[in-house]
Amino acid sequence: MAAKAASLSSTAPAAALLLLLAAAGLAGATEYTVGDSEGWTIGPSYLAWSQKYNFTAGDTLVFNYVQRQHDVFRVTQDAFQTCDPANKTMQRWASGHDVVELAAPGIYYFICNVSGHCLGGMKFSVAVGEPLPPPSPPPPPPRASLFPPPPPVGSGAASLTRRRWMQALVMPVSCLGLIIGMLI
Repeated sequence: MAAKAASLSSTAPAAALLLLLAAAGLAGATEYTVGDSEGWTIGPSYLAWSQKYNFTAGDTLVFNYVQRQHDVFRVTQDAFQTCDPANKTMQRWASGHDVVELAAPGIYYFICNVSGHCLGGMKFSVAVGEPLPPPSPPPPPPRASLFPPPPPVGSGAASLTRRRWMQALVMPVSCLGLIIGMLI
């Protein structure tokens, strides 16, 4: 029983670390609703919509639309330009609420394949960049000195202060010598 408890207690920190790392990786991802409040439908300018944002790897696109009235095809650049996805479709969705992960940097092309919709403007592309690196940790605080810095040389008051500083330095050194002498 003790061995089992020890085994569990030694894996708990590792599990906690993995959860923390997973959460940190997801912290930078953003979810974008295609077309914002209008969704994926005929009418909005998806070119203008896609240019409002900076997409990075790990972000997701959410396509909201009326099922069977629209669909979502991820296609090649050629299929995007011609609105003809024949043999150039990379992925297809048709649920009415599709979540698409932008997993890697690159250019992604999306169209609606319902007859006439792509030619009517239901298409857009997004350039996906590398995720931003985590912020650098702040620099460590300056180390406190055991002794204050000596006062600047100058007026007579400064030399009096300097003398006190030297006395403050000599006293701990003398005490340290006594302690070492007692130990020997």
